[in-house]
Amino acid sequence: MSGVSLDVAAGEFFSLLGPSGCGKTTTLRLIAGFEDPDPDGGTIRILGESVIGKRPYQRPIGMVFQNYALFPHLSVAQNIAFGLEEHRVAKKEISPRVTRALELVRLDAATYAARRPSELSGGQRQRVALARALVLEPKILLLDEPLGALDLQLRKEMQLELRRLNRTLGITFIIVTHDQEEALAMSDRIAVMSAGRVVQVGSPAEIYERPRTVFVARFIGEANVFDGAPAQLAVRPERLSIVSADAATGDANVLHGTIREIIFLGEALHILVNVGASTDVRVAVRNPGVLSTPMPWSTGQPVQVTWQPGDAQVLEP
Repeated sequence: MSGVSLDVAAGEFFSLLGPSGCGKTTTLRLIAGFEDPDPDGGTIRILGESVIGKRPYQRPIGMVFQNYALFPHLSVAQNIAFGLEEHRVAKKEISPRVTRALELVRLDAATYAARRPSELSGGQRQRVALARALVLEPKILLLDEPLGALDLQLRKEMQLELRRLNRTLGITFIIVTHDQEEALAMSDRIAVMSAGRVVQVGSPAEIYERPRTVFVARFIGEANVFDGAPAQLAVRPERLSIVSADAATGDANVLHGTIREIIFLGEALHILVNVGASTDVRVAVRNPGVLSTPMPWSTGQPVQVTWQPGDAQVLEP
């Protein structure tokens, strides 16, 4: 990692997004205190104060790990209470705080407190891991790929749940993920990382609609990248249109090609148009209901791909 510099606002839902090995988990571990910055001037401040030299338990953080890290021999209540006991919280306070933490993650204490982790579903174990972190009332909650082990539907439900907790509690959430849709759905801001560097920081809309580089354009969603002189342009598939080969196109940009493939994706169709030299352009169109509405396009059909000049984003080298 080199030259990573980030500011995260209080109460913000902030995502560290990037491919495997880009440095996002290392960044999270630096914040948590499991790693130390280089001795040549790197610093970490929480609530305006340097935490260099402070161990994880001395920092106002909670952490949820990718594998949840629950103690299999302890009950749900004992797992949640473990951190409170380590912090020497008065015994009379522990039980009500455990109950409140379970309520926060929508688990009924009477039903789940006495169960062992092996008796829980994946989603329930994830909620217990959240409760164990939240019971300490941290100022910052760090989450390392917390939804990676869940199936698609449960993952989408937990995305909404995490967003609800962030808004309800008003504490800062910093999450590591490699899932672009997950980051776009949950975040106030996203830091896109590559090869140990932060390449762009912005809101989900800024990251998606105004990518700065080819890497960001192609890593976040789909993008068609065109070589210009001297810059490159990115155009999202949904910003492109397909018209017949002889249609008038006005002042739009135009590429002539032949439909190579039509991909059914449920709510949308992605149409691959070959525009020469083994180059495909991907066009996204709304699914009109292909079982009841005839498709106007077919493979092998000559067409024009068009887009308005304002729909292209100029990319940095």
